[in-house]
Amino acid sequence: MGAFGFAASLTAIAGPWGCDHCVPIYHDCVSANPDNRDGCLTDFWNCQTSNGCMISLPPDF
Repeated sequence: MGAFGFAASLTAIAGPWGCDHCVPIYHDCVSANPDNRDGCLTDFWNCQTSNGCMISLPPDF
């Protein structure tokens, strides 16, 4: 498979999700757990990094 095939397969897996789906997941977490905002932020960052996105703060942070 080689390095190129591996990178292409990762791109194919991460491609449909992109980074935008992490924000609604974060908002759902904060709505369900208002006292655990730090935990929701950690989950948000994990979502971003697992999809190959740069870590950022949620829009309402």
